[in-house]
Amino acid sequence: MSMYLNYFGLHTAPFSIAPDPQFLYLSERHQEALAHLSYGLRGSGGFILLTGEVGTGKTTVSRALLEQLPEQTKTAFILNPMLNQQELLATLCDEFGIRYAKRNITDKKLTDKLSEFLLQAHAQGEQCVVLIDEAQHLQPQVLEQLRLLTNLETNQDKLLRVILIGQPELQDLLRRRELRQLAQRITARYHLLPLQAADTERYINYRLQVAGAQRGLFNSKAITCVHQLSEGIPRRLNLLCDRALLAAYNDQQQVVNAGHIRLASKELDGQSASTSQINWRFALAVIGLLLIAAFSGWQLPRWFAVTSESVNTLAVSETAPQTIDQQTPTAANDALVALTRSWQLPKPPLDQPICQWLENYQLGCLEGRLRFDQLQRINYPVLLRLADGRMQLISTAMAVPDANWNGEYVLFWQLPPGYLHTDESVYQQWLARGLARFGADSSASLALQLRTLQVTAGLPISEQLDGPTLAWLSAQLLATGPRLEAVTEE
Repeated sequence: MSMYLNYFGLHTAPFSIAPDPQFLYLSERHQEALAHLSYGLRGSGGFILLTGEVGTGKTTVSRALLEQLPEQTKTAFILNPMLNQQELLATLCDEFGIRYAKRNITDKKLTDKLSEFLLQAHAQGEQCVVLIDEAQHLQPQVLEQLRLLTNLETNQDKLLRVILIGQPELQDLLRRRELRQLAQRITARYHLLPLQAADTERYINYRLQVAGAQRGLFNSKAITCVHQLSEGIPRRLNLLCDRALLAAYNDQQQVVNAGHIRLASKELDGQSASTSQINWRFALAVIGLLLIAAFSGWQLPRWFAVTSESVNTLAVSETAPQTIDQQTPTAANDALVALTRSWQLPKPPLDQPICQWLENYQLGCLEGRLRFDQLQRINYPVLLRLADGRMQLISTAMAVPDANWNGEYVLFWQLPPGYLHTDESVYQQWLARGLARFGADSSASLALQLRTLQVTAGLPISEQLDGPTLAWLSAQLLATGPRLEAVTEE
């Protein structure tokens, strides 16, 4: 290993999967997740939720959050969630340093000890936080016990805050009927998606720089290849990059190329290089067929509740959307999956309203009628509904609508900060900055400010904060999400 490091001029391994704080890199999505969780700790509820697929960086975000906590915060970590109710209470006492008699232990005695401790901590100006990793493994009875503990509160504050970190299955668990009271107490939630291509490049170069590299060690094709093969998952990125550096060292190459990345993938996945390449080409072919199927004749149900009708200054008004019919044609699912894929989302469920499901990912959905040039200005991938019932996915700036397009569209858009929370000030400040940035006079009425923005943007002039206006502002001011000029047909 010392020869490997010396060869590239490194003083430490840059892509270790150990959670070393000096290699902490917060992408735009990690920073956004951190902001949501920080907001939740300041809110009035007892629970904060962070979910994401394996290796997306949930632990990274939670460590960054804990580092931001004030010194007068007492924290308890539960890394093994396979506990019953009494074991949970005992573990919390152990983590907070609460002494209790081990004999004749009961749930009530432990709860009383915890309650006394929390009250004393609050009297001393201290906040108590519990962080539970792999929380998708918690039993419903244990979650209910946690909810009961968070019942302790003053007129202004909860005495205990609980941060639940887990895989996407945790969201399914919290939708169970017996946990509906707990779900209502979640003041902040964020689903951490994989890195986007630009963040992958910054991530790699940042870790190399921290490790002592004086130059770039991965060429552009290698970075593109590693992003594709890792799917933006930081943990797999680390494994692939580490193996690729070793492969380049073995070849006595000064720079990692795409061939080294593919070799690293072959070693990690246990398949031959030729098989890996064939599988990748096969996957592209299948995706292409899916897109073709997506254009072949079905009528998208009107699931999408946000329309281009006027909305108030705080939120887009929504009606209850329909659920996806279990008998929806395959082409319908394919078209929707193609759109969700462009946002790096998992396959949407069939038993939940799509708009409601999107809120788990801090996204909104928009439907209505607009000119195609106005949709291009909003600059998000869009589904076009054709007069003959077919759907056309537009995901590139150069694409043109089918001649049979009737003007109807569906798109997803990135919700602004504070949009789903009760703290209106965060959202209002974001909106005010956006209006000012595009020439609106803050001393004028809101209608005139919106008219100025809509004229500047080339949007329909409604003088109201309608769906297209909010989506356009989101695309202009927020750095997350795909763009028409950045998304290509797969």
